Amino acid sequence: MSRPTRLLVTAALLPVAWAAPAVMLPPVAWAAQAPATVACAYSFVAWPGGFVADLTITNHGPAVNGWTARWTMPTATANLGVWQATMSQADPFTLTATNLPYNAVIDTGRSVRFGWTASAASTEAPADITVNGVPC
Repeated sequence: MSRPTRLLVTAALLPVAWAAPAVMLPPVAWAAQAPATVACAYSFVAWPGGFVADLTITNHGPAVNGWTARWTMPTATANLGVWQATMSQADPFTLTATNLPYNAVIDTGRSVRFGWTASAASTEAPADITVNGVPC
């Protein structure tokens, strides 16, 4: 006799169990982003219609194993060549550089540098450089 009662109670609570998580779960709170542990130095030499640029990434935190730098140029830019990294261009303004196998690790207190040449009507430096998603 107790078995049917137990099944009845379980069956009666099932709709509550399914509804409860949707009602009772608090919104997800994301942790604040850690302070930047890398610093970037962007330098360039310009000429009419183009420039050559270097980006030096210095690590002030724990060793980094793999890096990706992203930035947006203020004017349309065409990548003509890159060294010490691979580079892709999502559109005429947005560029992404990624480590090569031999310079993927940036130990604490160390730096890596890569460079590129480009054609562009203007040669202003980008203001939004990030490394692994963290502004530097």
